Amino acid sequence: MQAIDKLKSDLDAWARRAGTDGAPDAASLERLSSDLARFLGPLPRDTLAAIMDTFRARLDGDRQAALDWLAGVASLVLMDYDGTPFSAADWAEIRELLTQDAGDMDMDVLSYVMSQVMDHGGLSD
Repeated sequence: MQAIDKLKSDLDAWARRAGTDGAPDAASLERLSSDLARFLGPLPRDTLAAIMDTFRARLDGDRQAALDWLAGVASLVLMDYDGTPFSAADWAEIRELLTQDAGDMDMDVLSYVMSQVMDHGGLSD
């Protein structure tokens, strides 16, 4: 099983544990953040926090869409883009999220993400 497949499985399990009634509690989101940090390796702490903040905001809408977004972003960081159908605005947001700490990010990961952003039109606002 590849890392992204394991992460998606864990996200599904998290969603089941978090339930469908209202927003997940802070402890549940903190566990998810810790799990994500383990999967994504040496991602700058502020970048991970920004990804989680964006995910939390997206949870207020369609929970499954938020989970799909998070899995797609994780696949980019894992350098194994899963084909998540991001909108142009999503690509621009991903560019902003993942370049805010570019100096502290692994250059191979940053290059891969920026290549995907460019290929999908995320450089034009």
